[in-house]
Amino acid sequence: MSTTANTPGMSLSRRLLLLGALPAVVIFVALMVFFTSARLEDARLDLAQSSQMLADSLAPALEYAVVSGNSTALEQVLGQSLKRSKADWIRVTDVIGEELGFVSRGIESEYTATGIFDIYEAEILQEPLEIGSGGAGDWFTGGWNFNSGSLRVGLVQVGVNPDVLETRRQDILWSSLTVGFALLVFSLLLANHFLNNILQPMRQLSSRVGKLIVGDYTTQPVSSKGSAREIAEIQQQLNELAVHLEQLRSARDQTLAISESAREKAEHASQAKSEFLATMSHELRTPLNGVLGMVDLIHEEPLTKRQSDYLTTARQSTEDLLTVISDILDYARMDNGNLVLDQQAFDLQSLFTNCVASYRHAAQKQGLSLDLQFLGEWPRHPAVLGDAPRVRQILAGLIDNSLKFTSEGFVGIRVNWLELENHCVLVQCSVKDSGSGIPAERLQSVFNSFEQLDAGDNRAHGGTGLGLSLVQRLVELMGGHVQVESDIGQGSSFRFELPFELAYQNPPTDEPREQVTGTARALVVEDNLVNQKVTEALLRKFGFQTECVTNGTDAVRRIKNDHEGYDVILMDCQMPVMDGYDATRMIRDWEQGNGQSGVPIIALTADVSEDTEKACKEAGMNDYLTKPVRRDTLREVLSRWIRV
Repeated sequence: MSTTANTPGMSLSRRLLLLGALPAVVIFVALMVFFTSARLEDARLDLAQSSQMLADSLAPALEYAVVSGNSTALEQVLGQSLKRSKADWIRVTDVIGEELGFVSRGIESEYTATGIFDIYEAEILQEPLEIGSGGAGDWFTGGWNFNSGSLRVGLVQVGVNPDVLETRRQDILWSSLTVGFALLVFSLLLANHFLNNILQPMRQLSSRVGKLIVGDYTTQPVSSKGSAREIAEIQQQLNELAVHLEQLRSARDQTLAISESAREKAEHASQAKSEFLATMSHELRTPLNGVLGMVDLIHEEPLTKRQSDYLTTARQSTEDLLTVISDILDYARMDNGNLVLDQQAFDLQSLFTNCVASYRHAAQKQGLSLDLQFLGEWPRHPAVLGDAPRVRQILAGLIDNSLKFTSEGFVGIRVNWLELENHCVLVQCSVKDSGSGIPAERLQSVFNSFEQLDAGDNRAHGGTGLGLSLVQRLVELMGGHVQVESDIGQGSSFRFELPFELAYQNPPTDEPREQVTGTARALVVEDNLVNQKVTEALLRKFGFQTECVTNGTDAVRRIKNDHEGYDVILMDCQMPVMDGYDATRMIRDWEQGNGQSGVPIIALTADVSEDTEKACKEAGMNDYLTKPVRRDTLREVLSRWIRV
């Protein structure tokens, strides 16, 4: 079993601390990113604005030096401006692009065009000279009709390396991280302090519950000082629980004493029940045996064919009545695990024919058609080994159930003979009717004991409710499987399959057998001997060398002694001594402890529920195969794990 589900998770204190810290961390990161980005953007804009402002300020200041060609004044202005700015170089050119002046921080002029600098430009303009207004200066204009606007005389360029922001960026980042981390640590310490004040009373409550678990039911004083009101209420409730548990313990001790006395009485009652059932069986069988004797005597008298048929039906019905009387004893024996099946040779075809014939008169009386068909290749004398009365009891229970719930139409019985290898045969039988049908929600409960489809005092059909339950138990006891399909208004179909061993050995025939070329070995773990032979015969058809054991203990012993010798294991789930689940767990533990590779283990079970399949997987089985085992299904499952 996996221990993952039992591993404790994160403590409550850590969960609460995480609950308080996670939003703080998210907010801290978001704010730090936001404000840091904002400060970095401000620094970039500030550098750009200051550089552009430097270019704009130099342009008018350099007008005189450019126009007059005073290079000395030009160099002085540029040099002073470079010292008081963050620019890497400043260049002044005339209108045709000739360089008039250039100053830098150790940078050659030809490297300024490499594209690594941000360049800010401003045009140097010569403003017109206004002498007066009202045409007083017309003599100054001349006859060329020049425009009186500003005249572009040059261009000033300021180059700034973007790396100048790196130092500022580092300062901004470190200052933001320092302040944010300090605030985060302070928040976590503050949250942890308040969490300890909250969790300390809860730890005390946990300790108190632990004492209650181990049986310490003493009450403790309730402390309201420094504790929340809810904690005090829980402490008071735990005291009340302790008092109640102490009362329950005293009542349990008294109940155990009474139960022990009741158990002894129940054992005596069970013994008395068995004696009563045995006595009643004897008392009921005695007059019925007399009836059967008189029927036999009358049958020796001269009778018409119809009278003889009536007497035969009466005799068979009386025998069926004896079978019904035995059902109660059988059910009790199966509950106690004391029912033992007989193994005698009998004619299977005659048994089915006689059983159906005993119900033919009842069917005709109800206006129903009772039909029996034998499918497959039946031998001339289909003798098998088994418990004939129990097989008849199964068929009679299903026919009786169909007649009871069918008012018109038919009841059809189909029996198929499927001969296997190694003198084994699989008999498939279906009992289908055109009755009222069974609701879908009741299909899972039709095989329950004392279960009636129409329960109540006014139900339309009688019966004890043991018939179908007894049928299912007998079929499974014989190593078979029974199932039902039904629709409301469309009738029902009950199907069962039983494995048998032939009562005689067929003489060898010249028919070609399947070529066996493999040398794979299989271990069959099955307590039912007939099922053993059926499974063994199917595996031999696939070329396997097979060995059989009857319980999980023997299987584990075989695997430990010869682990590499088996290529696949077919494991029955329900067996005496040790079932298939425990055996599989022990095999897997042994393989893991000894470094062995896992042998494929395929489950064999008559239970088709999802819980059973899940239990097989959890136990370590590789695959899942439901009974009855069909050849094609077995091949398909085996081919998933081994080359067949």
